[in-house]
Amino acid sequence: MAKPGVLHKSAGIYDAEEMTAMENAIEAVCAELGIRRSDSVSRERVAGHVMRSWASGRRLPLNLVQAGLDSASRLEG
Repeated sequence: MAKPGVLHKSAGIYDAEEMTAMENAIEAVCAELGIRRSDSVSRERVAGHVMRSWASGRRLPLNLVQAGLDSASRLEG
């Protein structure tokens, strides 16, 4: 069973460097969009988009942030 707060990938757990990169992007997106730490639904949506970007090989910080921002634009549309 997955531990809360730990991002998992299909073949195992993300390493510390991968986690840091994704967490930084998630925090940047949430700060930009004004998403509070208590808004777990919105934060999970952003995290999902960032993780999908990572999984698809788009791992540059700008790509990760853009993926997170895209999660918000899909709600508005």
